Amino acid sequence: MDTNGSAQVLDILDKVAPAEFVPASPHNFVVRPGGSVPAESLLGDPDVSLHCLDDEHRLAYFVQTPPGIDLTGGPFLYLDQYRAARRLVTVPYETLHRLADGLPDPARLILVYSVGRCGSTLLSRALGEVAGVRSYSEPDVFTEIALLRHEDPGRDAEYARLIRSCVRVLGNTGRDARSDTGGLGGGTGTLAVKFRAGGIQLGDLFHEVFPDARGVFLHRDARPWLESMHQGFTPHLPDPAAQLAFLKHVLAQAPLIMPFVARHERQPTPTEAYVLTWLSVLDRYRALRRAGVPLLPVAYETLDADPKATLAAVLDHCGLPADGVDAAYAAFSADSQEGTVLSRASRRSNPAAALGAEDYAQARAVLAEHPVVDADDPLVRGLIEP
Repeated sequence: MDTNGSAQVLDILDKVAPAEFVPASPHNFVVRPGGSVPAESLLGDPDVSLHCLDDEHRLAYFVQTPPGIDLTGGPFLYLDQYRAARRLVTVPYETLHRLADGLPDPARLILVYSVGRCGSTLLSRALGEVAGVRSYSEPDVFTEIALLRHEDPGRDAEYARLIRSCVRVLGNTGRDARSDTGGLGGGTGTLAVKFRAGGIQLGDLFHEVFPDARGVFLHRDARPWLESMHQGFTPHLPDPAAQLAFLKHVLAQAPLIMPFVARHERQPTPTEAYVLTWLSVLDRYRALRRAGVPLLPVAYETLDADPKATLAAVLDHCGLPADGVDAAYAAFSADSQEGTVLSRASRRSNPAAALGAEDYAQARAVLAEHPVVDADDPLVRGLIEP
């Protein structure tokens, strides 16, 4: 336990994450003690960024990357940090909160929720092209808070404090955290955070802590979404070494899975699990809207058909200047997930077999069991015909 304001340095001996999309965790590294540094130095080092939590030991983990690496705008922050990490640095929760208490909130906070496989990574990168916006795609500290809340829902006050501290630290540390109007030092700029699909389970807490934040929710019709999930993830489902960590993550983002297991007395197939995830996220979005949380819905189909107009609507909703549309649209010229197993190149080189009639029948059966989406809802066109 930190008693003198120091942070523990850990030298990385090996990186052992069992799959690319397994959430960030201290268990993804083999380390040895490497001394200590003043905790305050984490805020002044442009190559240090908040990575994950160890709730069992109440520690926050930072990664130190080589000089000059910009982690904004990458496909997935947690993955870029993991790949580039040279050292880890830990502080107790109490020190994290103390550091954050001395930092301002971002002047503007944008929260990007989604069902996944619907253009959210692309939108995150597009937002990062707008002047004065620092955009992070999938910082996994929030993935972990969502998991903790799923497993222990009685600690909301603590989770809310962690959310505030993590947002402040992400917005005021790392490369380009400057005090000018283009950066985030002094809380003068905009921080955009795009979550994994399970992040929406924290939507009420984010609204409580940051009531003026601008929220966006991206979604996609069920059939093309299911096909995209299958093409992107099925060839890379984790082996047994990764299944426990990945299963805990899946259950946290898809609360409808356990009732399915109880009802059918079996595990869902991958297709059923995908659809239960889609339904869980959509159900949570609609519950947040009913509770008065303001979220701008953005359909993948609309973003794909008319990207500039859709981007203009998003920028307007987020309070960003309209003249940022062209800069944001420039992000559409590249594969936003390049360098990952979800990239277009990866999917071409390692294609999944096409879904069959049985898969679509399973999807329809899951949808029929849940009242989240009616059979005549446009979201299920092509999968369920009214």
